[in-house]
Amino acid sequence: MRAVLALFLIDSADGLGMPKTVAVGLVGAYLSACYLAALPGGWIADRLTGARRAALVGSVAILAGHIALALEAGAGGVYAGLLLIAAGTGLQKPNMTAMVGKLYADRSDGERDAAYSRFYASINAGGLVATLLVGWLGLHFSWHLAFGAAALAMAFSLVSFALSGSLRELADEPERPLSRPEARALTVRVLPAVAAVLAIAVAARSTGVLTLDHTLTAFAALTVVVPALCIGRLLRRKDIDARDRAGLRAYAGLFAAAIAFFCILDLAASNVQLFAADHVDMMGLPVTWQAALNPIVTVAFAGVLAAVWRRVKVSSPAKFSTGLVLGGSSFLLLALAATRAAGGTNISLLWLVGLYVLLSTGELFLAPTGLSISHKLAPAGAGSQLTGIFFLAVAAGDAIGSQVATHLTGAVLYLALGGFAVLAGLAMTAATPRLRLLTGE
Repeated sequence: MRAVLALFLIDSADGLGMPKTVAVGLVGAYLSACYLAALPGGWIADRLTGARRAALVGSVAILAGHIALALEAGAGGVYAGLLLIAAGTGLQKPNMTAMVGKLYADRSDGERDAAYSRFYASINAGGLVATLLVGWLGLHFSWHLAFGAAALAMAFSLVSFALSGSLRELADEPERPLSRPEARALTVRVLPAVAAVLAIAVAARSTGVLTLDHTLTAFAALTVVVPALCIGRLLRRKDIDARDRAGLRAYAGLFAAAIAFFCILDLAASNVQLFAADHVDMMGLPVTWQAALNPIVTVAFAGVLAAVWRRVKVSSPAKFSTGLVLGGSSFLLLALAATRAAGGTNISLLWLVGLYVLLSTGELFLAPTGLSISHKLAPAGAGSQLTGIFFLAVAAGDAIGSQVATHLTGAVLYLALGGFAVLAGLAMTAATPRLRLLTGE
């Protein structure tokens, strides 16, 4: 769906007819919400349901969301579908990832990193097929038929997951079940907060302040505040020892670096997609297929890197710094391409190939490593939660990157985000020795 959502939103004939900057902001907020929801999704698994049951419920919600998008129910149906998919992804993504960690709990760091690389490749293989099929259907038939095809694919994935033998054999009880006193205390805290948020929303709506632009900006701020509070809360837990606390401090540094990378990565689903539609000679291919370059490169190189991690010891901070430099370099390359296209001339598809080779390779260095280190550094009873917190780096990056893209355009946007990521990577390189001590690597 990432391949067609931005194009659907700006389509005035069969879509919602949004301005491009608003569509970029909404796509970024939607992607961000998918990852922000991973935090409560991980907490629900750790404290209430167990990982497998939470992931199953999430898969059902994602299926319902795709069905809502396919029904041609107007803007309300689109927003409802996006909310369902975001909520379902929050339940599914961190818990599927945590189950990989459980399957390799007794293996070495290298074997676990390799397993996460293979897991990441399998996700991208599915994303590749979906991008090609859904994008082609959307451009040649209708956007809603494309969403319907995504629903069918999700139904097949749900059945496969439910019948998976190895996952069914895993223990599926919450790691730290919520006690009744804790449940009562949580209710006392949460209900007033929810009531306050609803009251503010109603007041803002009645005064005309609650616009889409203001909502997206407020959401971007929320994606920064929430992970800061969560990591701070974990650091203040009284039942963790000095080693766990040192690991969490290192995790906070890696988390900040990951935000810089994800400011770039998911703009491929919005800003880069629209740039390709306006400025790239696709050589007769559907413009939605440019998004397939990311999973193609990821699948091609994931196995190679997985084999390398089994044989060569490279620290997590070093992988992060390399990923940041590669990701930043991809947008510096795109800044040069945008300069060439400024006169109205379509640029070669090879510019996008170069972009995705750098960006996707950087993703392979950073993202699977972040998932693996989340499992390694998690205090007892917080495995799914810390994995969920790592996804908040994606949420913050998506929201911040899309907000920047609503104010900057073209080469200026790519130069700003690319340069910042490269500088962050160099800073991470300088901090690597200290971070290795904190992580125990």
